[in-house]
Amino acid sequence: MKKAVIEVDSSQLLDALEQLPQNDLKKLIDTLFLKRLFKKPDFDDVLAKTKRVVKKQRINPEIVEDAIKWARKQK
Repeated sequence: MKKAVIEVDSSQLLDALEQLPQNDLKKLIDTLFLKRLFKKPDFDDVLAKTKRVVKKQRINPEIVEDAIKWARKQK
């Protein structure tokens, strides 16, 4: 027997994910990591993109430092 397939666009998917409780969303993301369907971004890529945004938007260095401190506390 074939399995039923429901096709949704990205906005519908985001709307559905927004309705999930935070713990369920975390479990879903953790499962994607464990199955290697989603991998953490490469540090060098993130660093390069961040530098471009900071330079282009002329973001104050203190704001960047605060953002880095906040991000490091998130786990």
